[in-house]
Amino acid sequence: MMRLSNLKMWVVVLVIFTSMTITAKDDSQYLLTEKTYKILNDTQQLMAVEQYEKAETKLRALLDKTASDSYDRAVVQQTLGYLYSSQQDYKKASSLFQQALDSNALPEKVSHNLQYNLAQLLMADEQYKAGISLLEAWLKDEVSPPNSVNVLLASAYYRVKNYSQTVTYIQLAINNDKSAKEAWYQILLSAHLELQQYQSAIKVLETLIPLYPYQKIYWGQLSALYLKQNKEFTALAVKMLAQRLELGDSKILVSLADMYRYLHIPYKSAQLLIKGMESGGVEANYKNLNRLADSWLAAQEGQKAADVLQQVAKLDDTGESDLKYGRVLFGLEQWQKATEPLLKSLQKLTGRKVGSAALLLGMAQFHAGQLAEAKVMFTKAVAFDNERNQAGQWLRHIERQLEEQTIEQS
Repeated sequence: MMRLSNLKMWVVVLVIFTSMTITAKDDSQYLLTEKTYKILNDTQQLMAVEQYEKAETKLRALLDKTASDSYDRAVVQQTLGYLYSSQQDYKKASSLFQQALDSNALPEKVSHNLQYNLAQLLMADEQYKAGISLLEAWLKDEVSPPNSVNVLLASAYYRVKNYSQTVTYIQLAINNDKSAKEAWYQILLSAHLELQQYQSAIKVLETLIPLYPYQKIYWGQLSALYLKQNKEFTALAVKMLAQRLELGDSKILVSLADMYRYLHIPYKSAQLLIKGMESGGVEANYKNLNRLADSWLAAQEGQKAADVLQQVAKLDDTGESDLKYGRVLFGLEQWQKATEPLLKSLQKLTGRKVGSAALLLGMAQFHAGQLAEAKVMFTKAVAFDNERNQAGQWLRHIERQLEEQTIEQS
């Protein structure tokens, strides 16, 4: 049975009752008689101290004395409904709420709020179809519904086996909340499985695993889903990772990301690492950031790789990360931007990689129109065996261009 998560009953009644008196100042149609007002005030105090039986006796007696379809009667019915709701007697509560609504005696705003509460009661009483119908109607007139309504509707639709609508509403709830609850993802996962939407279910699990890496059930489900897609090798790899999880391997998420990259699914590898870093399951250190950059590069997401490598370069004193960052920017044809990390790499690198950095920097400077600076770099690169031929060709090309510029200027 679905349970309500309302405030204590007497608090709700106080709010509703107060709204009635305020409305009464604006429209005499919604004025309670003095006698009704007094008894409602007394029952409110009884409910505040949880003397529900006494409050019920007073309200029942008052109900018999109110005129049919009157404003007084509707307010008493509504109050009785809240009293029964607080005691989890949802059938009586929903019946009284419906009577209050059917009277058309309540202000529009109050009726609207009561409609929402009735929908909740119907669902709590497992009358899911009736609750869904009422809540959908309520949504049409609600300007800014709370996100909890999406969760409520998703849960109700799941109960009546309408899994497509379940997916619609629970996905909306997840999208609206940056701290979406694990239970919401579980509803989404279950609905996709019922619909045999295995690829979508895999995506949900790939979100859940970084958030809850030590929930073994998710690993088992992921392995089973890969088997359904005839991806036996991937399924086996996930299963082996899950076994490592049982042994207490803290690097399990990183291993899974490496597996995806090895299987030529680099985009998933990158997404997994990002989610892991965001959730705290993966440390955003030098090695893991390099993994993330490599995954983006393999996925042909050069700019995303460059953004990560910019962070990596700050954690590395060898100059190799600066060189790697500069190489990616060069590949993106961001010539001027590439010169800065390449210059930094030359200040730190030693050995043969100095020649690679000098050659690459020279080419970046050439494309950026810095011919004199490029000539200096190519001259430097010529001193290294691996770069000698290419650097020499660039040097000759630059010297011809510089000569042409000299002639033109003269």
